[in-house]
Parts: sequence; structure tokens; C-alpha cells
Amino acid sequence: MFSCHKAVKKNLQVSLQDSPGLVLQSTMETSTDPKSPAVLERQLLILELLSQHPEGLVFSKMRETLGLPKATLHRLLSGLLHAGCLETDPPPSEGDEGSSARRIYWLGPRIGRLLGAAASPNRLATLSQGILRELAEQFHETAFLSMLRGTKIESIMMMTPPRDWYGYVNPGHLMPPHAAASAKAILAFQPDELVRQICTEPLPALTPRTLTSLDALRAELEKVRRTGIAWCMEEIDRGLIAVAAPVPLAQVGVILSVSLVGPTDRMKHSDKAAMTQALKTAASRLATLYAGQLSSEVS
Repeated sequence: MFSCHKAVKKNLQVSLQDSPGLVLQSTMETSTDPKSPAVLERQLLILELLSQHPEGLVFSKMRETLGLPKATLHRLLSGLLHAGCLETDPPPSEGDEGSSARRIYWLGPRIGRLLGAAASPNRLATLSQGILRELAEQFHETAFLSMLRGTKIESIMMMTPPRDWYGYVNPGHLMPPHAAASAKAILAFQPDELVRQICTEPLPALTPRTLTSLDALRAELEKVRRTGIAWCMEEIDRGLIAVAAPVPLAQVGVILSVSLVGPTDRMKHSDKAAMTQALKTAASRLATLYAGQLSSEVS
């Protein structure tokens, strides 16, 4: 599900594995029309190639591997960069093609969002059950997994200790994006344009502690990026505190978070250092687990 062109990718992988130095010659007709199927096919080849190299590839290596003329590859890369499908370092500037051979390209945020949109919430939820159960049992609080789906953030799996069998965030529950710890842990790693799209002012005050301005929310998200942890201190319901960690996925970015939530009178007496470290460890384990699953699905 995470390959936009599985047949091309499979052939490309076989070619590279069997003959590392092989140059892939295109059999498609030459065309400069951006709407041409030949152009789209070549752009897909570029995306498939870069999907195998999360660290990026230099222009010269892509040209050698794909067997495309320099000018053609420049045009294809320019279109993908403009569409947000690629990123590059150093950034291109007019008239600097002489340094292009050393420029590194990798998949951009738009591709990451497309890959994330293709993820199956049910499959991810199933894979998370064991780790969520461990968190719930360790801290005797509700543990849950949340996911960014389009412009909504929702809970997709929940595990509760026996004493709280009813839980707090049943699967399918939409999380207030400007208040929930689970949502902040995800939004902190999204483009500002998407944050503004999701969190439109005026932001509703759910409790006296809710952040109600985008500036205040941006400051909070910066703190999340710095610490790797998000908090909800009675910002949705009085008497409830939640803490969350982002789950980064290779090639996709952060579209998931793992959280703990419980009553204030219990959470405020918990070992916060142990809780935040356990969430970060759980997030890392989930990321590894999902990466293994996704790799098997596209191989």
C-alpha cells in the first residue's frame, strides 16, 4: 500500500540488486510535455528510486542510475520540487546548474502525506496493542494511539488498566487539535500551512486552561519539538491530564502519537520522568514495528 508504482519499484530493485552499476535505459518516447505519460512515468521512476534512499541521492548518481539526459533530469526534478514532492540541499537557484551534480535530493513532505494517507488505521492499531497494554499496566492509566487522517486527528486504539475499563478516548474519538496532547505531538511536526488549516481561529476555550490563539499554540508546538513530549494539562476536561510522544515513520514523518491519560489527582503524583521516557521508548518501538511491517508490504 505504500508504493505508488509497485511494478516499477520491483523492477528497479531487481535491476539494482543484480547489477549495481546498471544504467536503466528508458524505452519511452521522448517528450517535454509535462502532461505526457512518458514524463509521469519518469517522475515515478525518480520517486521510486529515492524511496529506496531515505538519506537522499546526488544528482549525478540519479542520472547514472536512470540513464536520463542531464537536461531532461533537470526538468523532471524541477517539476517535482515545485510540487513539494522532493526536497534538496543546497536549494536550487537560477543559473546554478553547474553545481547540480553535487546537490542531494530526497522525498518531500507531499509524498510523506500521501504515504501516510494510505496507511491502514486498523492494521496500525492491531500492531500497537501489545505496547499499549504494557504502558497501561506499567502506569495504571489509559494508553492510546492517535493518527492524523486528512485534517482530523483521532484515537485509533486504546488499552486501559482493569480499574478504568471504560477508558477516556475510545477509538474513533476526534481529538481537539489545539488542546489534546496526542494532537500536539503530531501537529508539532506538520507544515505551518497544515497547522493553520487544522486549527482555525478562534480556537474554542474548552476549559480556562485551553490555548485559544495560534501564536500560543505555535509556542507550545515549538516546545514539543524541543522536548519530544506534549502535555494536556486539563485543557479539554477539568480533572484530566494527558501526555504524548510523537511516533516518527521513515519516509512518512509524524502522523501518529502514543499517549497516556488519567485523572489529575493520580497523574500529578506520577513519576513524570519515568512516564515521558516510557512514552518515548514506546514511540521508538512502534516506529520500528511499523517500519518492518511497511517494508514487508512493499517488497
